Amino acid sequence: MKRTLSDLITNSDTKDLLVKNVNINSINESPTQARKKFDQKKLEELRDSISKNGILQPLIVQKLENNKYELIAGERRLRASKMLKLESVPCLIKDVSQRDAAVLGIVENIQRSQLNSIEEALAYKNLKENFDLTNDEIGFLVGKSRPHISNMLRISNLSPNSQNALTNEEVSFGQIKPIIVLEHSIQDRILEDIISLNLSSREVEEKVRQLNNVKADQESLHYKKLLENLLGTKVLFKKNKNKTKITFTLNSKEELDSFINKIS
Repeated sequence: MKRTLSDLITNSDTKDLLVKNVNINSINESPTQARKKFDQKKLEELRDSISKNGILQPLIVQKLENNKYELIAGERRLRASKMLKLESVPCLIKDVSQRDAAVLGIVENIQRSQLNSIEEALAYKNLKENFDLTNDEIGFLVGKSRPHISNMLRISNLSPNSQNALTNEEVSFGQIKPIIVLEHSIQDRILEDIISLNLSSREVEEKVRQLNNVKADQESLHYKKLLENLLGTKVLFKKNKNKTKITFTLNSKEELDSFINKIS
């Protein structure tokens, strides 16, 4: 049965947020944390800010058993607090599902512009695969359009090397977008050219187009040789988009009869 968007909203019976100081050693990192890369310099700046002004916005956590908590949002604040060796941090304690915890973490990072393209894409992929959500449903939950979600999910098809290059800002999304549909080994080969030659997105598109044409030509040559071996005569093989035109000449009734026997 198809779900309505209202089915995706946390049940109204969910407990209200409760604010309290929580022992920092009792907070576990979230397994659904979208952000993977943390800038050490910015963490040190946040550490200094917390040292002077305290934690201005509480972390969000989920209570587990045995007085343990799982972090939902606030990974940078938690890391900076550990650098200061704080004993406790202010937390909003919320009782939510694992899916909603993942969504809350993504939304907070998106709102703070703290996710790079790869982290955002992989976070959406996690929601799609682990919680069986459609692109429309993910967009509704995180406040993004369906086309945006679809485009970001395509990024997750990049090879690991391409993902790292995008994460490290060696290439832009525009430069790397044309190679998403290619096999990983081919992506990596073109990636080297993108970086070394600083190819524009248009130049990458042309490179991919030429590559596809070469692949199509090789495929046509393969079938042309197969047919020539089968028929014993020259074959013209022309492929245009989804259509293929094959032309050959049989010089006698015997050749025609032989051809009919071979294909019947």
